[in-house]
Amino acid sequence: MKSETSKYRRDMGTLGVLFIVVNGLIGAGIFGLPEALHVAVGFFAPWLLLIGGLLVMAIVVCFAELTKLTDRSGGPQRYVGDAFGDFAGFIVGWNFFAARLISQGANVLVLVAYAAALWPVVGEGVAKIALIVSVLGGLTFINVIGIKRVVAVLGAMTLFKLLPLLLLMAIGIGFAAHPQPLVLPTFSAVEGVALAALYAFVGFENATIPAGETSQPRRAMPRALLLGLALVTLVYFGLQWAYSYSVVAGTGPEAPLIALAGEYGGDVGALLIAATIVISVLANLTAGHTSASRMPPALADDGLLPAWFGRVSRWGTPANAIVFYGAGAILFALWDDFLALAAVSTLARLLAYVASIVALPTLRRRAGMGALNKTIILAAPLALGLSLWAATQTNATQWQTLGGFALVGALLFLIARRNIASRKKATMLP
Repeated sequence: MKSETSKYRRDMGTLGVLFIVVNGLIGAGIFGLPEALHVAVGFFAPWLLLIGGLLVMAIVVCFAELTKLTDRSGGPQRYVGDAFGDFAGFIVGWNFFAARLISQGANVLVLVAYAAALWPVVGEGVAKIALIVSVLGGLTFINVIGIKRVVAVLGAMTLFKLLPLLLLMAIGIGFAAHPQPLVLPTFSAVEGVALAALYAFVGFENATIPAGETSQPRRAMPRALLLGLALVTLVYFGLQWAYSYSVVAGTGPEAPLIALAGEYGGDVGALLIAATIVISVLANLTAGHTSASRMPPALADDGLLPAWFGRVSRWGTPANAIVFYGAGAILFALWDDFLALAAVSTLARLLAYVASIVALPTLRRRAGMGALNKTIILAAPLALGLSLWAATQTNATQWQTLGGFALVGALLFLIARRNIASRKKATMLP
C-alpha cells in the first residue's frame, strides 16, 4: 500500500485513537440494553455480551492487521480502494460517509431527548434548535482547530462517563445476589437478542479513518483497537452482571441503568447516571464527527472528490470537509422526517467490514508479505461470517436506501473522473 508524508498534522497518538474506539463503541445503546437481555436470556446475559465481544474481536483483529499496512487516512475506503481500485474504494467510502452523516443527525436528536429529560426546556422550539446547532457547531469548531484538542475533549468526556459506570458496576457487583446456577438459554431466546448485543460493539472502525493525522498509525491503531474493544467488553460484562443480579432486573424499567443507580444511590445516583448518558452520547458524537469528517479528504486526496474537500487549514486539519460534515449533520437533525434513513448506517458499516476483510490478502501480497498468516486464517472466516449474518438481518428498505447512496456516489465518481480527464487533456494541448 502507498505511504506518503501526510499533509495533515499528526497530532494524535495511541491514547487519542483509544478514546475514539471507546467512544465509538459506547453510545446510548448499552444504557437501555440490560433489561432486554435479562428478560430474554436471564443470568446468561453477561456471558452473551462477553461472547459478543469475543466474536467482534475477530473483526477487530482483521482491522488491526489492515492498519499495519498504511499510514494514510480513509479506513475502509483506503483498504478497499488500494486493493480493488478507485471505484470500489469510492463506493465504500461514500456510502460510509453518507450513512454516518445521516446517523450523526439522528444521534444528536437522541442527545436532545436525554438532555430534555434533565432540562425539559431544551426539548422543543428555539431551545432545541439552539442546542442542536451549539453541539454540532462546537464539535465542528474543535475539529477544525486541531485533532489534539479533540483528543483532549474526548479524554475528559471518556473519564466523566467511565468513572460513574465503573462505580455503578463495582457497587452493583458488591451488592449482587449470590450467583444462581447458570442455565443455558434456548437458541430461539439467544437469536432474538443476539443482533442487539452485537450492535453494541459496532463503531470501532471510526478510529481507523484519521490515520493521516495520527503519529505512527501502524503501531498506534492496532494497539488501540484491540485494547479498546477488550476494555469495553469488560465494562459491558460487569454492568450486565451487576444489573442481572440486582432486584431491579426483570421489573421492566425503561431506563434500566438509571433504575439500578437509583436503587443504590437514590435520586442522586439516578441523576448521575442520567447525566452520564448525556455525556456518553456527546462523546459518541465527538468520535463520530472526528472520524467521518475525514472521509471526504481521503477521497479528495485520491482525486475522487473535488480538491476543496482536502484543503488544509492553518491548524493542519481538513477544515472544509469538517465544516461540510458539521453543516450537513445540522440540516439532517433539523429535518425530523429523515430518521427512518438513519438505520442504514449499520448496514453500511457491515458491508465496509466485509469489503475490508476481503481486501486484506491482496494488500498483504502487495506489501511483500504472505497473503495470510495464522492470525488471519483464524479470525477472517469468523469475521466474515459474523458480518454477513448481521447484514442479512436488515430489511429491504435499508438495502434500497444504501443502493440509492451508491447510485449517487457512482454519479459523483463519473463526474470526478471526467473532470480529471478534461484537466489532463487540457495540459497536453500545445
